[in-house]
Amino acid sequence: MLSHLFLRSLYKFLRKPHFGGWNRSSNAGIIKVRTQQQGSKQGSELSSFSTRLRIYTCALRKGEIVRLITGIDTAMPDVKRKWNYHAAWNQNDRLWREDFRQLADCGFDLLRWQAPWSLVQPKQGEYRWETIDPQVELATKLGLEIFYPIVHFNLPSWLASNGEKHAVFADQLPDRIAEYTDRLLTRYRFRLVIPVVEVQMDAFQRGRVGNWQPHGKSASSYAAIYERLVHAYKASARVAKMHGATVFCSEPATEIQTVLDLSDVTDIAGIDLYPHMHQQRSIIGFFRWWWHTAHMPLCISEFGTPETYDPDTQVDEFNKFIPAGVHDNRIATARLLADALRQAKEEGIPVPFGGWYPGTGNIGWGFSLTKERKLADCDRAGLVDLARQKDGTLQRVLCHDLVHEILGLRNLDTPSAPEFATVPSIPAFAAAAASASGD
Repeated sequence: MLSHLFLRSLYKFLRKPHFGGWNRSSNAGIIKVRTQQQGSKQGSELSSFSTRLRIYTCALRKGEIVRLITGIDTAMPDVKRKWNYHAAWNQNDRLWREDFRQLADCGFDLLRWQAPWSLVQPKQGEYRWETIDPQVELATKLGLEIFYPIVHFNLPSWLASNGEKHAVFADQLPDRIAEYTDRLLTRYRFRLVIPVVEVQMDAFQRGRVGNWQPHGKSASSYAAIYERLVHAYKASARVAKMHGATVFCSEPATEIQTVLDLSDVTDIAGIDLYPHMHQQRSIIGFFRWWWHTAHMPLCISEFGTPETYDPDTQVDEFNKFIPAGVHDNRIATARLLADALRQAKEEGIPVPFGGWYPGTGNIGWGFSLTKERKLADCDRAGLVDLARQKDGTLQRVLCHDLVHEILGLRNLDTPSAPEFATVPSIPAFAAAAASASGD
């Protein structure tokens, strides 16, 4: 039985002007959300409705309230005169088959992954789909749906022309990202997308602290870049909606204003919550704040803590070396997340997507991807640790008990939810290859 409080909160939520209700469509796994805006009329009677449809997948197994996400970080910012490609640093660029299989074997069916825009489209009009085709093919065979960030701290340099200082200032940025989004979704039919990952953080790194190009260090530079990225996000989001995709933002937990700035084209508010960094509120405190401020269903788009962080003392011994596979502190944090999700359910806060990020470990984020750590292990914050070998390779070490805790989020005492949506069929371009491949 659902609690009276949950039903009352859900009813009030469904009556909100921006999110009219859950209605099963005739297509399995697709939910149409009918938004009704009440018109005014003399007296108290409802006079008119303007209706728009948001079509997106809830994609939950029956009985679940959260569809689990994990991911592999492939950000590639431009620092001084070079691209710092995180997937090369953690060796996912060449071990992606192993990484995909490892996370699929754990039991995940939703993977956040992407190829940097500047690699896919190195020149205007030139698309290197071979940087995405094999990954989509393998993911589909493994039962992994790809949750695709269209831009993740990466803008092709060719966007800047006629003396423009950087691609982020390019007049053509909104048009080109819209075109790129259309090409991507026409080819791959991704259903869940993030137009621009962390608009606020991207602007902060580029314009306020100067870690990434164009290396601005002023409030005015930050504001100008922020405005440009908001425009780019919205241009991409509008195209994604035309393709029937669900649009997520993905913003740091403290940056609710950015969520509001993007809310007119966003379906689900993605919160990037790292308890060792975001200590202004508890986990449930952030959920409440976002829900009551943005009035949008939440996605825990990024969540995790490094093993050096003790959630009991809230102290991060970030210089301490932790052997790969030791994950007691991360397990404790995962249990705090489970408690927060239970409380969110009791309070009627919808969190249909969430999990632990990253899956495959990160390396170099402690320096905001400004310095490659060629001799270091990973940041010990993922589901899979990376252990540096003598030959320089990074051995994958699965944190089994942590994975077990995260998968256990599916078994929380939760209300009944829509049935699981089938993974979309493999795109036509990959079907023939899939039948012939040994992967």
